[in-house]
Amino acid sequence: MITKLLTFLNEMGFSEIQINIYKYLLIHKFGVINDIKKALNYSYSQVHHNISILEDKKLVESSPDSNPKLYFKINPKIALSELVNKKYSIIKENIKKLDKELEIKESRVGVCLRDTTFYHYSNINLGTENFYILIEKASNEIIMSSLAPSLIKKLEPALYNAFMRGVQLKLYFSNEDFEEIKNYFDIVTNILKRVGIIIIETQERTCQRVRFNDEIVNMGNMLIDEPYLNAIVFKDDEIFHIDGFHGTMFVQQAKNWLSIKTVVKRIEMEYPRHFQCVLSIINEYKLIKTRDLSKKSRIGGAKLREILEFFVKEGIIQEEYIKTEKAGRPKQVYSIIE
Repeated sequence: MITKLLTFLNEMGFSEIQINIYKYLLIHKFGVINDIKKALNYSYSQVHHNISILEDKKLVESSPDSNPKLYFKINPKIALSELVNKKYSIIKENIKKLDKELEIKESRVGVCLRDTTFYHYSNINLGTENFYILIEKASNEIIMSSLAPSLIKKLEPALYNAFMRGVQLKLYFSNEDFEEIKNYFDIVTNILKRVGIIIIETQERTCQRVRFNDEIVNMGNMLIDEPYLNAIVFKDDEIFHIDGFHGTMFVQQAKNWLSIKTVVKRIEMEYPRHFQCVLSIINEYKLIKTRDLSKKSRIGGAKLREILEFFVKEGIIQEEYIKTEKAGRPKQVYSIIE
């Protein structure tokens, strides 16, 4: 029975990761992201992104009241029947594009100029999955120019992980890039509130104007380290198309183009709010135990450990073990490195 269901999902265009996550929920009835990623050997970003797609497709549902969030399978007969009905409606409306609706196209890989790999995605979900892979491999910097807020929201978990690894993040934008979005800065800072990032507003446009399906739209970039230039075609908050190049010269040209813009304001979100909270408390108490730090900051468990490990790795705080007069384990304390 399960094999038939998974074969059906494959025919409906779901990715291997999405099918494996759905199989896990069929077998285990429910699960949290950390358990799923351990069982399937995926990253947190991959599970978060793909289980959100399954939830959007009404194959799974989540419990908003639980922490961490629990995900459950919806009755397969109901969920898959509804999926078929929606798919059939789309095919009826787009009969001339039947092939595009019946199968997800793999990226077409060819050669652009000399020894430069070019990839093209006609399916946006495949494109964003590729972004997750590229971001997780990033080791130096990621530079974005405007981009649709919906795309930034999807990529936020991967960008957060990159920030935690020490990757420098920059986002260029101009109010001239959007027609309907008037508060772009507020939107993206709210989305990226967990991430340390430099946001640069420019006077001139940071997106190029291109024609897509007889409509004039924006084309923004996501530059990942030196090799990868990813061009995203979008209008305000709707993404249409993704192209990508593997070539240092493309990345360098795009960086040079952004660097000559007239800067209106430059804001560096050095540490997210909960990071700054932990740092302020350590600075105030000079020397503080983990338990006291957790009480003061109201951050505990794996999240506090993640923040502390980040500051230790960056050389901002130091971790010490101090023997106590009573028998037992030495107490673990933290202090600012002068």
